[in-house]
Amino acid sequence: MCNRLEPPGLQVFSREFVRMSSPEVAEKLRRFHMRHCFEDYQCLLRYDDQGPRGENPPIIPYAPVRRSRVYTGTRETGSYNHHSQLAKFKGRYYLAWSNGIVDEEAAGQRILIATSDDGVHWSEPVCVAGGRDDPVVAHNCIALRATKDRLYVVGMKEDTTRDATVPGMRRIDPESHEVNVYASEDGVCWEKVFTFTDRLKWVFEAPRATADGHLMCVAALKDGAAILRWPGLDLCAHPEVISVPQPYGARFPYGEGTWYQTDDGRIIVFWRDEGQSCRTWVNLSRDGGRTFTPPAMSDIPDSMSRLSAGRLVDGRYYLCNNAFPTLLNRLHLFLLLSDDGYVFNKVYLIADDPTAQRLAGLLKVNGYQYPCCLPDADRLLIAHSVNKEDIECGIINTTAV
Repeated sequence: MCNRLEPPGLQVFSREFVRMSSPEVAEKLRRFHMRHCFEDYQCLLRYDDQGPRGENPPIIPYAPVRRSRVYTGTRETGSYNHHSQLAKFKGRYYLAWSNGIVDEEAAGQRILIATSDDGVHWSEPVCVAGGRDDPVVAHNCIALRATKDRLYVVGMKEDTTRDATVPGMRRIDPESHEVNVYASEDGVCWEKVFTFTDRLKWVFEAPRATADGHLMCVAALKDGAAILRWPGLDLCAHPEVISVPQPYGARFPYGEGTWYQTDDGRIIVFWRDEGQSCRTWVNLSRDGGRTFTPPAMSDIPDSMSRLSAGRLVDGRYYLCNNAFPTLLNRLHLFLLLSDDGYVFNKVYLIADDPTAQRLAGLLKVNGYQYPCCLPDADRLLIAHSVNKEDIECGIINTTAV
């Protein structure tokens, strides 16, 4: 909404703001950010306090998490690893991701998948799609979904060439863009079984079922952000497209969003904002995902990264993200918990150990990023990349948080 004020030409834009943090959680996140900024610029607050790690107890407690390494990037195996996806299929855990030679989305990037009985010890990966011998095509891992009989990987492929005149690392041929579904009955042998309409650009989270039995996910189309709603539970069908307006000041070019559904039937969607607000944006549906309100800025910080939301088996709701309001600072991965899905009243740190890239690559960034969560009994598995070069999986005992 725009109102013209004096002097002529001055425009005032108003937008809605959503409060989803309890006062205690909001204050902890504020203090945590402030202390880290003081520490980064070597501004001592007290002689007995060297920042957040000097506080006892810490501002935000650490979650009881066991982290394990799934894949270590090297020059030989590919030093770019990102876009973690996690699922459970026939009693085993599967973790898929994008594996590139050096740079993000460069030629030769492929989709790998590893498996584990316990979420701690992981197999050597197998290749789902792509390969090093392809001089042009890059494959991105954008979703992983399991049914009783089949495991599905959704991959986005595009022709990409190096061009020194273009910022970043590549020039994409828009006509080559394709989103495909690959299926396997054993997690080892894969075949392409479906191709979506060429309007679809990206999804970053596997479609999940709503309470009334429709698969749903957040997406980006060539003409803007959207919600995809399938006619049922068949992934290999064309979904309904529900356009999402882009509010003033916000940008959702890649459709990086996540969602859960509350007990009263409302679907709450969380969006990554590329408009550099360093806040999570939120919208909701009151009719099972048929229509949605315009997104509004929330009070939940986000450093401009992917988020993962859902519901624990015990009924509580979670949001996992880099809840740190400094652009691209992904060194702190958080877990927020809510009893009702509307107010987060607990917050934990999953990882914030100092970390830095070993191997240079274009568009890589330090930190713990792009989480993908999988609730399973009294555990929450969290897959994420480290510095966009290694893949890890953390396991939290949800009875302890």
